[in-house]
Amino acid sequence: MRNLASERTRLGLKQAEAASKLAVSPKTLAKYENDPRSMPGDFIYRACRFYGCNASYLLDMCDERAVNAMAAV
Repeated sequence: MRNLASERTRLGLKQAEAASKLAVSPKTLAKYENDPRSMPGDFIYRACRFYGCNASYLLDMCDERAVNAMAAV
């Protein structure tokens, strides 16, 4: 499972619920969950804030879901 979908299921949200909270259609969220490279920057920002993780994790570039260390400074 890709990280964007993993975060949604971690919170126990259905795709339609998460899509509503992230201001996209369920069809668009499904596309992003299947192909993280298709996510635009504004969506990545919203999703990182909503799920509390870093962009590299949502883009499946790493397995570390922690928020960027600079955010804690």
